[in-house]
Amino acid sequence: MISNEIRFDCQHRGDRGPLVVVPHIDGAPLTELIDEYEIAAGMQPAGDAYGGLIPEFFRFGPMQDHFLGLSTSAMGPKTPVLGCECGEWGCWPLMARITATADLVTWDAFE
Repeated sequence: MISNEIRFDCQHRGDRGPLVVVPHIDGAPLTELIDEYEIAAGMQPAGDAYGGLIPEFFRFGPMQDHFLGLSTSAMGPKTPVLGCECGEWGCWPLMARITATADLVTWDAFE
């Protein structure tokens, strides 16, 4: 089984803008990993389409729960892990199925 390390980068958008949360997988921003994948696969549009989630813009609930697939807001079987580069997650989200056990968190079935 492949195991990856995840951490979350939290920075303000712009000079004094809202906080943006971007997952990093093995040190690489998920936004860049998705761009590379979509460009290599010839998808259109591709590149610079995604941005981090902005908790201030939507009530995801506690972000530590959200990224474990336990969001308090019903969004169906998948969870948004990235939003659109414009800042609105509902505009162009990257959704994933998140399964958590005591020892492992799996993100898969991306769309």
